[in-house]
Amino acid sequence: MKIANYNKTCFLISILFIFFSCNNKVIEKPEMTAEKWEVDIENLIKTLESKHINLYHSISKDEVKQEVDSLLHQLPKLSNDEIFISLSKIIRSLDDSHTGIWAQSEFYESYPLDFFVFDEAEIRVIRAPKNNPELLGAKLLRIDNTSLEDITRKVESVIQCADNWYSKSERLARYMRYARILKILGISENESSTNFEFLLENGSPKTVKLEAISEVEYSASLGNPIVLESPFHFDKSLIGTPYLWYQTIEEHTTGYIYFAGYPNALQMRRFSVALSRDIIQRGTKNIIIDVRDNGGGNFFVGLELVKLLAIIDQIDWQKGVYVITGRHTYSAGMSNTAHFKELLNAKIVGEPTGANPNDYQDAEMFQLKNSKLWVQFSKRYYRFQDSVSNGIIPDVHIKPNWNDLKNGIDLNILWILEDIKRNESQ
Repeated sequence: MKIANYNKTCFLISILFIFFSCNNKVIEKPEMTAEKWEVDIENLIKTLESKHINLYHSISKDEVKQEVDSLLHQLPKLSNDEIFISLSKIIRSLDDSHTGIWAQSEFYESYPLDFFVFDEAEIRVIRAPKNNPELLGAKLLRIDNTSLEDITRKVESVIQCADNWYSKSERLARYMRYARILKILGISENESSTNFEFLLENGSPKTVKLEAISEVEYSASLGNPIVLESPFHFDKSLIGTPYLWYQTIEEHTTGYIYFAGYPNALQMRRFSVALSRDIIQRGTKNIIIDVRDNGGGNFFVGLELVKLLAIIDQIDWQKGVYVITGRHTYSAGMSNTAHFKELLNAKIVGEPTGANPNDYQDAEMFQLKNSKLWVQFSKRYYRFQDSVSNGIIPDVHIKPNWNDLKNGIDLNILWILEDIKRNESQ
């Protein structure tokens, strides 16, 4: 299977980018003044305070007010982009997993790089520009003489909708390629081209000057994504769509469900009915549910799948249900992971989820009148565990590493299939 969607964000953000990218109408850039910004900022705070379930759960109202007042005082001296970044920092300080602010799509011009954060000191290119294939696997060292430590610290101050180290790392990898953000934060010297310094896989340093491109052009500018070897592929699936499908492998009496997105409730029920019929007919005993790419949706729809699976007696309910999680498992994806563990006795394999099990969710959005910035906020608080943890902690924690990744080895699938063999031999 592909390492698809390493740039995936939470569900509503993805919808926004799709909308902006597919809309052929030219969006007029709003003419902003300090007075218009003041109106928008006051409306932003008032609306969040009235609609968010508990806006100041991680920071005091006075602290936020001080930052807002400071920004209002500086408005005449700041550019529109600088004001947006300042607002991003304020919203980030709320430390809320579903509260964020975003500009129009044209703001997010990007450098043709796809990063992955392995740990604090190892950020690598996992998809290189077509014109620079030698960068695949290269470690990032600097951007325009800014150290990796400073890059990380500055970019983390403006990322939106992050909950723990895993979702922060996913957002960091994406925000690090946004040209304007790098410029405004003082990481790069300009917003149209930047020097990236790497350590190549052969141990030699290399500096590459890259030009910023639109987000619409981004995917086409890159080489092919890494493909993980697996017996499970959409083109071999029995039922489903590219974001929700099912396949079996007879030799292990095992069924695999790729669950990356949410249809409506009726479609999910139809999928689950067809799935359960096939499981019963084939005598399938082991079920793997892969939610590594599930960034969210409606977790109540996911419960339709739980209901239909739970009534199948032939499944090995003691050892035969597995869920694969990762840093992209967010929002409803995390919620359904908790349901699978609680209601299906699933063994969790992979990375901790990017979202925390006890947190603020259920997002809604509004748009600021003058600047046209989009704002998202949390409406509900959910508790899926008795204990507090950063993500749902896997029963088997498998950390990604570059050597296995570049060789297309899916450590999670391999571990599960070996565990199934061990159980069947007992």
